[in-house]
Amino acid sequence: MVAEGLLEEVEERRKKTIQMLESEYSAKKDEVAKKTEEQKAFILETAKTDGRAAAQREKIRIAGAAKLQAKKLIFDATERMLEANVAALKGVLADFTNSKDYHPMLAKMAAYADRRLGGSISVRCRPEDAAALKKLAVTVSSSDLQTMGGFKATNREGTLELDLTFEELLRERDDQAKAMILGKA
Repeated sequence: MVAEGLLEEVEERRKKTIQMLESEYSAKKDEVAKKTEEQKAFILETAKTDGRAAAQREKIRIAGAAKLQAKKLIFDATERMLEANVAALKGVLADFTNSKDYHPMLAKMAAYADRRLGGSISVRCRPEDAAALKKLAVTVSSSDLQTMGGFKATNREGTLELDLTFEELLRERDDQAKAMILGKA
């Protein structure tokens, strides 16, 4: 009987130990499952955040590229418009040489050149302008200048030259002309 009591006591301890191990196992299993869920949630949240950030960066990059392309198109269109207007301005200047206002302007230009170069100037001009300049008592050294209008004047020593051709006047005032065309002046 003592042996039976001892066996019952051993069996009882074994059951309690098994029950205690099962409960410990169950608690650790629950803890591991909980940690796994937390890590899974963290990884998913991190992936979502990283994905949103990457999408936002890509969206900004695409928008920036589109804005840059739009600015380039506007710049190109403005440049073409300016070139067309400068070409039209050159056409107007070429037509101006055939107007009644051109010869008085030529006289003013000759007087200006005379003042700037110290008097007694000689000019290179277009063949069409030679007679009008001679009437103004300006020495015409050459009448073979290829220009829309105007002339090139030199002082009597030939050391200074003043370019008053329409092309040069327009080139000197290119920025001003473009600003006026764009309405910024």
